[in-house]
Amino acid sequence: MSVRIKKIKDNQYHVWCDEQNIGTITTYHNEFHNKYLYLEFNLSKYPIYFPFSEIKQIEGKSLQVMTDSTNTDLVHLLLQNGFKCKRHCYTPKVTKNDLRVKLNSNCSLYTFDINNKKYDILCHLLYKYYQAMHQSVSQLTVSENTFVKEVPTQTGYYSTNEDGKIENLIFTEKNEIAYICSFSEKSCNLFIQAILSKMFSKYSAIFFEADDTDWSATKLLDCFNVDKENSFNTYIYI
Repeated sequence: MSVRIKKIKDNQYHVWCDEQNIGTITTYHNEFHNKYLYLEFNLSKYPIYFPFSEIKQIEGKSLQVMTDSTNTDLVHLLLQNGFKCKRHCYTPKVTKNDLRVKLNSNCSLYTFDINNKKYDILCHLLYKYYQAMHQSVSQLTVSENTFVKEVPTQTGYYSTNEDGKIENLIFTEKNEIAYICSFSEKSCNLFIQAILSKMFSKYSAIFFEADDTDWSATKLLDCFNVDKENSFNTYIYI
């Protein structure tokens, strides 16, 4: 089986398999994670072999693909041709019936919104935590100012240690936990329990994203019985 590619646009490659046109691959950039070139597939079939090294050489960048784990043909193609799975992302919607833990924390929570005097500090902490959690997969490549304008929601909760230093925080939007950050493994579990108690007192169901490369988000995920068979995965070709 022979596979041939040809760049037909600045952001698109035509693909032939055994001289049969099987579709295109589109390339794109992500300003927030611009170390890698992203690929999007529009192929009628997935060959066993694929010359990803040619795309890397032409573009001068390593490659990244993000796809659902249920897209098994594409996943197989990637893994057979040099890509490594670097991250699994889970997106559960959960209720109290899904809990694996008892919510008995007496952790003190402080609420905030965009007008709170600590909001800028909380956004800075989110930036530093997000930066650290993505470093091993696809590093953050925008400034803190750009990040803060685009990413944080306008409400959330935080907790402090005995000295008043912020240790844990989440950004929320209604019944979504948009981001969780923690700088203390010791207090993180109690903080999560308190957050879940608070949110389930207001909403019958909540939802969030949890990357398996993010330790505090994983702690949140592990509070629930959720299906981990399916995930949204990140694959890297170096």
